[in-house]
Amino acid sequence: MDKNKFFLGLMIVTVGLFMLISPDSFMKFAVIILGIALVFDGIFILVTVRNLIVDKNYGFVMAVHGWLSIGVGALAVLLPMVFATVFWTIMAYSLAVYLLVAAGIEVYAINMLSRNGISTKKSIFEVIICVILAIVLFILPSQTLGNAIVRILGIVLILSGAIFSLVQWKLKPIIIQPDSIEDITAEAVEAEEEAAEEQSAEEQTANESETQGEQ
Repeated sequence: MDKNKFFLGLMIVTVGLFMLISPDSFMKFAVIILGIALVFDGIFILVTVRNLIVDKNYGFVMAVHGWLSIGVGALAVLLPMVFATVFWTIMAYSLAVYLLVAAGIEVYAINMLSRNGISTKKSIFEVIICVILAIVLFILPSQTLGNAIVRILGIVLILSGAIFSLVQWKLKPIIIQPDSIEDITAEAVEAEEEAAEEQSAEEQTANESETQGEQ
């Protein structure tokens, strides 16, 4: 059993239970986590992505993207923690709009990077993720539909995590322990002695046959 994978399954079950029991709290928590991710993504864009190409326009667009990501991410973390629920709803919609804008900027970046022979697989994946998250954030603030979706996803995570952990538990290695190492050693020695005796008897029979042949 892989303990890390087993506990990963239990963590997935825990998240699923959180989503099922308290969808509102989970959505607020998800917005905060997304905000933290945006802050780190903005820093990464400013430090690395902006310098991939020596182009003023590209550098300017990526700088705006980076600082915008940091600003929106910081607001997503701070506003739901400080102000009332209405600010959380506004922040969710704001994040959705920002993610669509970010997807558009990523398309521009993909075009520029591909022209310079730089791999764009990661950027394409980011565009897809941004669009999916934006759609989810537009839906989540709706109490009825949003809560229903979160609860359904929670049930899926609970079942997936439980099955994953169960499979890991079933994969426990089977260890066969001998009753006595001394018994096994004695049996091995006895087998070697029997083999030696049989070999000696065969040699003696062969010698007798040779002697009779000479006579």
